[in-house]
Amino acid sequence: MKKILMSMMFVVLLPLYAMGQSEDGTPAATGTPAAGVKIAFLDAQKALDGAKEGVRLRQSLDEYVKTRQSVIDLEEKDIKRLKDELDKQAPVLSQEALKLKQGEFEDKVNNYRKKVSELQKEVQDKRLSALDEFNKKLEQSVKQISEKEGYGLVLNKNGDGGAVIYGKETFDITSKVIEQMDKLYAPAATK
Repeated sequence: MKKILMSMMFVVLLPLYAMGQSEDGTPAATGTPAAGVKIAFLDAQKALDGAKEGVRLRQSLDEYVKTRQSVIDLEEKDIKRLKDELDKQAPVLSQEALKLKQGEFEDKVNNYRKKVSELQKEVQDKRLSALDEFNKKLEQSVKQISEKEGYGLVLNKNGDGGAVIYGKETFDITSKVIEQMDKLYAPAATK
């Protein structure tokens, strides 16, 4: 929904922006395009996939997920072992002992489910935090390129609801943004 609203906002505001100002910032005559306004777009997902900082981020998240998954895998093995023991011992246990073992097993399963849920939330929070950090760096790189090359408006061309439906490749600055990010954040990407 948010993406649809953002796309609609750009569709509505872009013509207003292009028609509403002259070069010196004063209102332009109605219906006349702003002279010299440069517009570009980038594919933020492509920048995430192509920039060294994005690769570093993905590798860091993958390592983080693997460590969390190993904790879950250990718990799962322990539960399977307990289930096998319970199944083997069930015929020889008294009713009271069987109920006690089943209760312990159910507690273990409930704790496992709770831990899985907590770890999934932890991984999701980490992913969102990392993407937020990347987006700040992306915005900084876009801002620097825009100021250097005189772009008045830069839009996002993601396939999943970006603001650009079509744009000539000459307006695509994704590769410039990737180069800028690699230049700015290369030391961070090698750590």
